[in-house]
Amino acid sequence: MKNVKVILISAVLCAAVFANSRIDALGGDAGFWSGDKANVGIFPATINDHAYVELDNVGDGTDGVNASILWGDATKWGFNFDQNDANTWFNISWGNGDMGLNVGYVNNDMGGDDDPTGFSVSYGQNFDWGELGVGFNSGEGNDGAWNNDATSYWANWRGDMDAWVFDSAKASFNSSDDGNDGTSMDLSFDMYTHLDAGGADVLFGLGVDYYSADDGSASSSAMTLPSATIAVEAALTDWATIRGFANHTYVFSCDGFAGCTDDASQAYSDNDTSYGFGLGFDWGQLTLDMSISEALFTNPVSTMTGFDHDATGSTSLASGGVTLTYSF
Repeated sequence: MKNVKVILISAVLCAAVFANSRIDALGGDAGFWSGDKANVGIFPATINDHAYVELDNVGDGTDGVNASILWGDATKWGFNFDQNDANTWFNISWGNGDMGLNVGYVNNDMGGDDDPTGFSVSYGQNFDWGELGVGFNSGEGNDGAWNNDATSYWANWRGDMDAWVFDSAKASFNSSDDGNDGTSMDLSFDMYTHLDAGGADVLFGLGVDYYSADDGSASSSAMTLPSATIAVEAALTDWATIRGFANHTYVFSCDGFAGCTDDASQAYSDNDTSYGFGLGFDWGQLTLDMSISEALFTNPVSTMTGFDHDATGSTSLASGGVTLTYSF
């Protein structure tokens, strides 16, 4: 339904600069962790809270290294580039007080008509009623099979909410048009809380997600209720931290996807549970965060020396990435 090139444009412009291994090891949703740098991508006003130089995906071997710098006092400036996309002209950020702005542009016209170009812009601001982030993405390309302009826009909100055991909530909306008769829409709402467990921070979140899509000839929709997250970040020493998470999604209703109809042409992930682990090391201004594979527990020697052995006996770099950050 969505062209891969257009999706890659959006990923380069909106996500690469703001991912990190700490969030990967805590469930993958930066919105639950308001103090983390990865929030700059979804709530751009948080650019005002940080100043750093960062390398992400170090040692991953597949995703490529992302390099970022963010500096300034009253006014913040940021710049980013991605090893996997040499055609990024610029990804820049700006912040001033309670406002933030991210702008990016990919230009690959010199490679021929089949290469994509695109831009993105996102804005965020803090209000009395919560944090707000909004964004717009646009991309175009022509590979002979399609010729289209793809667009998407999104909005995120986060604020206080006193309900049952929860003290915070967040909501997100995303709508996209692939320029080739395909449209989709995502809507999610989560309530969550952070529990103080002595030397550990325990996250508990519950939410609902709704997704719908139309490719011009058929439509589909699904609702996940609940979408649950449990994550723990615990101090081992004053300089070392261990992390772990478990995510669970239960498909409450769906239509038009494999698993809920006879239409096997559309793939859909049914009820699912995932988990992961990570470590963090803090030496003052320098921090190292890493997500680690399950193989560390089942095959610790090979994993800690940098290689995993698969069932065929071949070796590959152990899965998981590293984020190096120098804050100032």
